[in-house]
Amino acid sequence: MKRFIACIVCIGIVAFVSCSYENTATVTIDTGIRQQAQLGWFDRVLAMVGLVTPVQADPLPDPLYSSITSIIVTVTASDMQTITAEIPLHTGKITLDIPAGSQRTFEVVGYDVGGFRNYGGITTVDLSPGGHVALEIEIGELCMPDNVVIDTVSPFIEFDQDDNTFPSLQKVELWESTSTSDKLYLIQSIVGPFMDRTIAFEVSLVKTGYHYIVKTYNKYGYWMSDYQNP
Repeated sequence: MKRFIACIVCIGIVAFVSCSYENTATVTIDTGIRQQAQLGWFDRVLAMVGLVTPVQADPLPDPLYSSITSIIVTVTASDMQTITAEIPLHTGKITLDIPAGSQRTFEVVGYDVGGFRNYGGITTVDLSPGGHVALEIEIGELCMPDNVVIDTVSPFIEFDQDDNTFPSLQKVELWESTSTSDKLYLIQSIVGPFMDRTIAFEVSLVKTGYHYIVKTYNKYGYWMSDYQNP
């Protein structure tokens, strides 16, 4: 009897694992971001006396990446629950099991020490059950305005003349929420191409006592401002 029960349990486990495997795909996400490995104090001492050779991770491909303090990947689709994970800074890679299906969107965001988005990358793929996918996501700088002013007189954002992200700007949005709710509502969307580095919003849309944020979009994703209170 015990052998029979053990056999049933084993069959159930195998069936569960097999079912899980058949309904998911294994995706390895590579952002291309590499931060140098930090040696512990003991390893540094050994390296100083020549007993070991310090091993470093790959150098950063771009010195601007040094401003990134965390990398988050979010996977979304209409027929699955959102999956969010933090990617290790020293490798820039992570492997996840994702429900198989079409139109799986992977969004990677690099945050600075202040919690602002400054780098991003986004791609959408179809995943086959049981598949193994190596997904290299192109990471680029998001469009961060040098000046954001949301008031009841002349609301606008502005990019400096030497800002190299402005040519990639595709869209600008203004979002509103009340002082008693965190829910945001889109109240104005401006689509490029943009020629003027100063982009104005409609004055009549901005009201005293409300909170506002600005989102700017390019092919790497969107940057989002802090809350503005007119």
